[in-house]
Amino acid sequence: MTISEQPMARFPTADSAGSRSGPADDISDLLSFPDPARLELDHAVQDLVDRAGEVLRTRGRLRELLRAVLAITADISYPAVLDHVLTTACDLLHARYAALAVFDATGGLCQFLQAGAECAGSETVEDCRLGDESVVQQLAEAHQPLRIDDPTGHPVPVGWTPGPGPLYTFLGVPIRARGQTVGALYLGDKTGPRTEPEPFNDEDEELVRALVRAAGLAIDNARLFQQTRCEQAWQRASAEISAALLNGTDTDQALASIAEHARQVAEADLAAIAVPESADRLVIRLADGQDAHGLTGRHLPIQGSLCGHVLTGRKPLLTSHLAADERAHCLDAAWSTYLGPAMLAPLTSGEEPTGVLIVTRRPGRPAFDEPQLGALTGFATQATLAQHLAAQRADAEFLARVQDHERIAKALHDRVIEDIFGVGLALNSLATAAPSDLQHRILQTVDRLDHIIKDIRITVFDLQHGGTGCTRPEGPGSAPRSDASDTQAGATLSTT
Repeated sequence: MTISEQPMARFPTADSAGSRSGPADDISDLLSFPDPARLELDHAVQDLVDRAGEVLRTRGRLRELLRAVLAITADISYPAVLDHVLTTACDLLHARYAALAVFDATGGLCQFLQAGAECAGSETVEDCRLGDESVVQQLAEAHQPLRIDDPTGHPVPVGWTPGPGPLYTFLGVPIRARGQTVGALYLGDKTGPRTEPEPFNDEDEELVRALVRAAGLAIDNARLFQQTRCEQAWQRASAEISAALLNGTDTDQALASIAEHARQVAEADLAAIAVPESADRLVIRLADGQDAHGLTGRHLPIQGSLCGHVLTGRKPLLTSHLAADERAHCLDAAWSTYLGPAMLAPLTSGEEPTGVLIVTRRPGRPAFDEPQLGALTGFATQATLAQHLAAQRADAEFLARVQDHERIAKALHDRVIEDIFGVGLALNSLATAAPSDLQHRILQTVDRLDHIIKDIRITVFDLQHGGTGCTRPEGPGSAPRSDASDTQAGATLSTT
């Protein structure tokens, strides 16, 4: 008999006297265990169910982490990477608030992004409200995450107030790449089934650790990609400037093109070129961008201004706020409101600087960094060199034209005029022996030759002294002569 053919066994039930009876009428009487054993089995089954649920929940969070990493690394654009890091961290950790601070090579804050409920996204560094002595600033130098279950009772203030009220829970972790801290991720008020925020746990910390490892690599790669694209843009701008200058662009157009390309490639709001006007002051020769007309023509002292400092020192410099820099010199408050982060590079032709190139952004926009300053300096050097070569080329072309004029004038004087003189002398000799009617016609021809010689001599003078300010001769007596034969020939032609 097979197992399927065997009759199903039925467990007997025990009555109050302990005797056995037949099959139970109620389904609850099919199984009967002593109370302690049944409780132990129930606990074991419940533990198994809980562990299975925990495994499923952990697997779900790992899948969320994988999706977050893929979202961060899917785009190479620097702004997109920062946005993905911020939003995925907020979703993965179920945080009500999230913020991302981005540091430059010196550790200074250059960008601050926020996300979450009642938290307006902002890239303005001045509006991020970070305290100087705060937890969020300490994370710039820390290597480990920092978790605070009750920020209101923490001895060091958090320094980040994204919402209308205080934070109840906080988790911050630095973002590192190639041994440097490139940013920090801040999470606040973890949401859960309860109304009040929950504290972050060890699992949350491990997840955010894994997330920021991928975020650090993604941010570093995006920065390198952005730097490469920026260098290519500067190279294209240098090539365009050089081509325009070598094609004969004048000085004002060349300077305007340099300022325009610098502003566009640097993603600045304003670019200007200051040149020396006297021994003690500079003048803004031209400007491009926001309030360019109001800036053009302004004067700056060489002593006591950043432009003068760059001009005399021949070294570029960075400033986080041009209008507030103690080395700057601004003539009125209306103009200084447009001056925020800035880069200044000298325009050097040979050994002497010829001016200063300035690019600046509005206050509150991200500051420039050292790689951008190096790119601007190289662009300014290439543009000035191209301008210098164009000026040398123009001088060489002018000298070649002068030499051509001299050669043409010499040929007209040595050959053409002398030949005409010879023809005139021959006709004058024939006129003395010709009949009266024919003599008159010959003398008219000689007079025409005399006028032709005058016109040729004036042309020779123009070729030899064109553009030098010399007075053009009005008659044959006022034009220079190279030898006495010309004078004798002219006098012979003038006689009848």
